[in-house]
Amino acid sequence: MSTNFLTTREKIFLLLSYSDEPLSAREIMRRLDIRKEKEVYEHLEHLAKSSKRKDYVLIMIPARCKSCGYVFRSEKIKRPSKCPICKSEKIESPKFLIRRKQNGKA
Repeated sequence: MSTNFLTTREKIFLLLSYSDEPLSAREIMRRLDIRKEKEVYEHLEHLAKSSKRKDYVLIMIPARCKSCGYVFRSEKIKRPSKCPICKSEKIESPKFLIRRKQNGKA
């Protein structure tokens, strides 16, 4: 099936819906040939908002500091720049999946 007629957001939706593993924004960029990481996060933000009234949920595995293990709050869909605890910039990016809601629940 050709995906040329799909919007970037629809491509991200399909990629995350069928992925066996959570993907970071950079992995999404590489797989879909998107040039800016910020664009991916903007689409993910919209997908998260849309999910409240649709039959899917955007699952986010929060970012984590590689130095001290601090796990960032999962409310913001973005890559943090540095750890608030140890100030390290070695941050494992948040990762995302999309799954169907079951019986109105994620």
